[in-house]
Amino acid sequence: MHYLIRSLKKFIVPSLVCTLLITIILIILCSITANNTAICNRIEIWIEACDYVDFFLPLIVCLVFTPFFYFINRRGFIKYAAVRTGRDRYLLTHFLASAICVVLIVGISYYSALCVSLNMTPETLVSENRLVDYVFGEYEVFHPYLFGVVWCLYKGVVAILFVFFGNLLAFYTDNLFVSVLGPFIYCMAENMITALLNIPMYSIMTAYILNRLSPSCMHAHNYVIGCFTYLLITSGIILIIRRRKVNDNVRN
Repeated sequence: MHYLIRSLKKFIVPSLVCTLLITIILIILCSITANNTAICNRIEIWIEACDYVDFFLPLIVCLVFTPFFYFINRRGFIKYAAVRTGRDRYLLTHFLASAICVVLIVGISYYSALCVSLNMTPETLVSENRLVDYVFGEYEVFHPYLFGVVWCLYKGVVAILFVFFGNLLAFYTDNLFVSVLGPFIYCMAENMITALLNIPMYSIMTAYILNRLSPSCMHAHNYVIGCFTYLLITSGIILIIRRRKVNDNVRN
């Protein structure tokens, strides 16, 4: 617990800055959406506004946390810390601290914007209730605040997957550019491939972007499958990169 608290302190400032920026951007987008889009339920303002930030979410969270892991590995600080606390314990503590911060960043920023949007007055209201046809539509319409808590926490957990992939790339590629952009590029590539294969419901982007596809395409299990597929493929990528690095070290 002592090492975890120390690790959390290292991420406090960047986490606060990131939370503030995302919240401000989301509220601005909510305001624009409320004035320019036909809305049937106020939560739709938030859903539409989140699409723009969701697209860059893998890049945003990696920009905040991945450079830290890159530099402690690049400068050999991990070897020094391993003597005092143990390498695995040191890394696990920092991974856990970054995971906690990611969930808080995503959860607080998105939920704050939701609370603001639910109190906005949209410029154009329509009578057709389109949300109830979606998987979680009834919860979105009748229990928006409760649904928002659960969904924002879930989105934070998905964001942890992006950060972990980026952090592992930082350890095994020694390339900051690849490490930060890796999860974002993966999401773009996977999104294109699943679209070409006509299975967009299994994309990781579909798993964390609310109501991205039409109601007929989505089921509750699609959100789990998208995350599982992401974990499976990215784990394979890391294992391949790690094996190549080990082989290179043996040759040298």
